[in-house]
Amino acid sequence: MPERGQSPPPERSTGKQMHTPPGTGKGTDDASNKEDLNKASIEHLTSNPRGPLEDEVEKKFEKGFKPEKKS
Repeated sequence: MPERGQSPPPERSTGKQMHTPPGTGKGTDDASNKEDLNKASIEHLTSNPRGPLEDEVEKKFEKGFKPEKKS
């Protein structure tokens, strides 16, 4: 018996598995303006974007930082 998740041996395969040709390999989306979309999406990227906590870290290590007292 084949292990779970494996295809059956060819002699036990159904007609669809054996006789249906593979897909065409073409996607369903329209990629006519793909180059323009890619250029537009990377135009304003920075090489090293700021992290979400960088402002807080800078505040914490400023000269004269006084931590808040917890009650």
